Amino acid sequence: MFEPVRVAVAAEGPTDAVVIEAIVDAVLDGSDFEMQVLQPETSSVFSPTIGGESKTGLGWPGVFRWCRQASAEGGGRVSSSTVFTQYDVVVVHVDADVAGLTYPSGNIKDSIGQGLPCELPCPPASATTNALRDLVLNWLGEGGCPDRLVLCIPSKSMDAWVVVALWPDNPVAARSNWECRKDPSAQLSALPKERRLYKTKMDYKRRQDDIGSGWPIVASKLTEARRFKAEFLAAVGFSRSRLRVEVDDAAPATVARQAFTDQPTENL
Repeated sequence: MFEPVRVAVAAEGPTDAVVIEAIVDAVLDGSDFEMQVLQPETSSVFSPTIGGESKTGLGWPGVFRWCRQASAEGGGRVSSSTVFTQYDVVVVHVDADVAGLTYPSGNIKDSIGQGLPCELPCPPASATTNALRDLVLNWLGEGGCPDRLVLCIPSKSMDAWVVVALWPDNPVAARSNWECRKDPSAQLSALPKERRLYKTKMDYKRRQDDIGSGWPIVASKLTEARRFKAEFLAAVGFSRSRLRVEVDDAAPATVARQAFTDQPTENL
């Protein structure tokens, strides 16, 4: 019997980490897992603290700094860092709207080349998310995506997934261009106060089970959610196959990643 899947998460903010935990629970569908938030965190492997606050900071600049520190700890590649020996799957999250920003806007001076902005016309959402994925991999010191690394890039932000999970009948979110809307969070603030979801970890935890319950709808409607689910399952499959190799010389787990990627949309 396998032990719980060990998942490490580097996310823009505490509410994003809550959503990712709800999604992972839904995707694994009852399988045990242990999730550790490495970013943002007041005390983590790559984030020393100053006065109780993470040195790397919040938001996408915090994820950028975490990526650079993790890469440096691995000798230039995150896949060689200790985080990949301690966890089965590593999830790195940034919102797609980061593609429209600049490094100076995040108070980042040690950027790698140009990179930002990298926003492209939407639709399709994948034009921008693909460019941003390449950029995040560059932050991590990787030329391609390691098998146990999963990039989580909601378009245009995590709120787009949350709105569909909690209010699937929202008429604005039901439009075909929902993943291209600049400010999906506006749908949260437009709700009556008694139904509103406030941007606090406590409020998101209160609705965490509901977000997880709504995940199948999100994955069926939104392309980047569907991609995240497929790639997360592939990474878990790779991790489990890697363990089997040590026991019975099983086949390489890249087969598992391809198997999940090739699944028909209706099965995701």
